Amino acid sequence: MRLSISALLVVGVLTTASTAHAQSATSQDSSFEDRAAAYHAFILGRSLEGGGDIDGAVAAYEQAAELDPAASGIWSELAALYARQSQADEAIRAGDAALERDPDDNDAHRVLGLVYAARAGSRDAPSPEDVDRAVTHLERARNPQAPDASLYITLGRLYVSTRQPEKAIEVLSEILDVEPQFTDALVMLARAYESRGGWDEAAAAYERAVLYSPRRARYRRQLANALVNAGQPERARAALQELVGMRPQDADGWYALADLELDLDDYDAAEAAARQVLDLEPDSLRGAYVLSRALGGKSEYQALIDALAPVLRLARENDAAPGQVASLLQRLSFAHQTLGDFDLAADTLREALDFVPSNLGLQAQLVQVYLEAGRLEDAAELVARAQEDRPVNLALMRLEAQLLSARGEFGDAVAVLERARLAHLDEPVAHVALAGVYSEQDRVDDAVEVLTEAEERFPENTLVMFQLGAIFEQSQRYREAEGAFRRVLDRNPDDAATLNYLGYMLAERGDRLDESVELIRRALELDPNNGSYLDSLGWAYFKQDEFELAETPLRAASDQLPRNSVIQDHMGDLLFRLGRYSEAIGAWERALAGDGDGLDLTMVEGKMRDARARLER
Repeated sequence: MRLSISALLVVGVLTTASTAHAQSATSQDSSFEDRAAAYHAFILGRSLEGGGDIDGAVAAYEQAAELDPAASGIWSELAALYARQSQADEAIRAGDAALERDPDDNDAHRVLGLVYAARAGSRDAPSPEDVDRAVTHLERARNPQAPDASLYITLGRLYVSTRQPEKAIEVLSEILDVEPQFTDALVMLARAYESRGGWDEAAAAYERAVLYSPRRARYRRQLANALVNAGQPERARAALQELVGMRPQDADGWYALADLELDLDDYDAAEAAARQVLDLEPDSLRGAYVLSRALGGKSEYQALIDALAPVLRLARENDAAPGQVASLLQRLSFAHQTLGDFDLAADTLREALDFVPSNLGLQAQLVQVYLEAGRLEDAAELVARAQEDRPVNLALMRLEAQLLSARGEFGDAVAVLERARLAHLDEPVAHVALAGVYSEQDRVDDAVEVLTEAEERFPENTLVMFQLGAIFEQSQRYREAEGAFRRVLDRNPDDAATLNYLGYMLAERGDRLDESVELIRRALELDPNNGSYLDSLGWAYFKQDEFELAETPLRAASDQLPRNSVIQDHMGDLLFRLGRYSEAIGAWERALAGDGDGLDLTMVEGKMRDARARLER
């Protein structure tokens, strides 16, 4: 087997000490003349190798070994030559021969350790035996009095790869005491700290690496990652901003910055960084992906559609990775779905499934689109096809129940979800789904019983508590609803959906409106562009008669979710109270043309008649 060992800095010339060792390790039976001739051949071998005559050098070393057969240093030098030529098997044979003559030959242990390490690193699945041999030999060759950089970094890497971070930290710290600016050792030390969860120590090591190699972009990206994991995102952002300022053509840096800004919910900054990635890599799917996340975070769905269209066109032309194309198509479909274009959403998902036909998530999303579009036969066909291979898959059973409910086959829907709960007793969502279908059929007591038992079974699961609160609220059991929501917030004060639901419930009832506003504001701090939360805040202000304050969030929600009938109805109510009757009528017309969920059609039509009458006065 031939392999490159040069990256490990395997061996240079023998040290003076090892040369002396080669001279002195002679057989008692060797004559003075043989030892002198052996030394001459040994020096000749070095000279020939230096001149590029490798075959001649090998022959000279072999002649020296014949003349002085007990000299281990000759064999370790031959092993080093083979290692320099990336002839691993020959290097191992020569190194073993040296150790047969002297088990403590450090040079032989060093060469063997580095060769075994290189051989292990050259394979997709490293041989555990090669790794063990490499560690054993390198530990024997380790010399704290004269630490060897290539030996120490290799040994440290092996310790990290074999999940021995403490040993890695010890050996890497030892070489860094001697060579504090050895950046490869600093980076490996950081990895050792990372492997045991020491993110602060890892960040400190990366910072030193950046200090000594300020233009190594990879070090800055690794530093930023460590800082994020250490809970210091602002410092991570500063590190990445410094990187892209220094190297504006570094697409990896811009991508890392975009990803971090998304984590920090700074969608404008994330969008700007993502567009930099796309400028540098026009056909970049990763750039398009983070851009779509940024625009989705801002609820700018039409902008998301416009941004993805050209990238997807190039991806199709360039035969990009199917999974990556499907992921972008899935995000594109969601944007169409949110804007109410269910046919385009379905077409987009069908195309995504052409790339990854067996993807359950895409299948489930397409069924949901079909259901929202009223295309029940298409939904039924897809569910049946997906269930052929996964007859008791919980997600598919839930979709089957939704389909049956949409057809009015409520008893069958209940039966499906009752079977699902029995088959998935340890999954909270199975209990939540059954309770949901009970609630839809006004079997509130049954729904409450299912969720109460589920809360006992899963006492820390906030989804169960949230759903229980929602069912109580829908059945006008407000005190019990608030109790369930408070239990969620006791476990997770930053549960944005619960903060919003509780705040909206209070606003709807006109109860404790100041608290309502505060709860919804907290939800928006966690998810600033959520259209439903914006509507809740505007409605709470409306209930307080703070009409000027209400308009901004309600307008944002109305623009973001034009097919949401309840939001358009709220907008109409506000505009009516502001005396803008024509605009109010337009909002109510959008409410009537929207999804219709939760809308009292008769009441809306009555409000429109009143507004028209006022216009005629």
